[in-house]
Amino acid sequence: MADVPPALSRRRKDKTQPPPIERLIVPLDGTHEAETAITPALKIARQLQIPLELFTVHDPVRGRWATGIDSVAGEIGYAHVEVVCVSAGWAGDHLIHSAQETPGAVICLATHNRDRFSRMITGSVTEHVIRHSARPVLMVGPEYEPAFEPDQYRDCIVCLDGSGRDEAALHTARVWAQQLDLTLHLVHIDSPSKPEEPRIYEETLASLASDFTQAGIRADYSHLTDSDIAEGIMSFQTDTPGTLAVLTSRNRGVTRWVLGSVTATVLAHTTSPVLLAKPAQHL
Repeated sequence: MADVPPALSRRRKDKTQPPPIERLIVPLDGTHEAETAITPALKIARQLQIPLELFTVHDPVRGRWATGIDSVAGEIGYAHVEVVCVSAGWAGDHLIHSAQETPGAVICLATHNRDRFSRMITGSVTEHVIRHSARPVLMVGPEYEPAFEPDQYRDCIVCLDGSGRDEAALHTARVWAQQLDLTLHLVHIDSPSKPEEPRIYEETLASLASDFTQAGIRADYSHLTDSDIAEGIMSFQTDTPGTLAVLTSRNRGVTRWVLGSVTATVLAHTTSPVLLAKPAQHL
């Protein structure tokens, strides 16, 4: 590894920030699993007092997609809930178009079950959104447990691997921390087979945390060792329950590679929401 990971040097050159969070969009398809994404989206919407949009595409065969969404909206108990029902077309395209209309829109998705998630095929709505959304995507996996979460999010784990994708995670974490008053926990996990890395990257983590602190954002850092990086991330989440976790996507390849194997594994098993940061070219 180089003496200074690329994310640190680029972050000091590029001051571009993504737009603030202005709207949360939750796509619903008539299933209970899809509705689980409402919980984290609603917490964020209430804290920021921004619109929560429930989005569906009407299917004439399963009309409950359209009729059921009004009942769901009525049960939420939030004044800024909006219902959008598109009469025809593919949900993936409509979601991306809807998010593009509001620069600060964030799509919140739920994956349905671990087996289906692990073998999602190219062309799925989830993959389309991950690949084409210009904004971070908030996701909850099949093991998501909202019962263990606080009323609002106060902590955010930022997972860094020393690659160029760290830039996206750091940009996203900064904006979300500023709006939601989050404490950032910068985390880097090394393999035990690379004993030379801890000293080098710990200096980088300390510098990043210091920069956030100087910008008025609470931040600390942890440099951990684990033979399984995904397991290490989830162990840290277990020790800090009710947190958001920022990971990155790759925007290419089939689903597992669009996400990256570590991100895919964490999302399939974690009990907390995952915020997928977009690569730097989209910020």
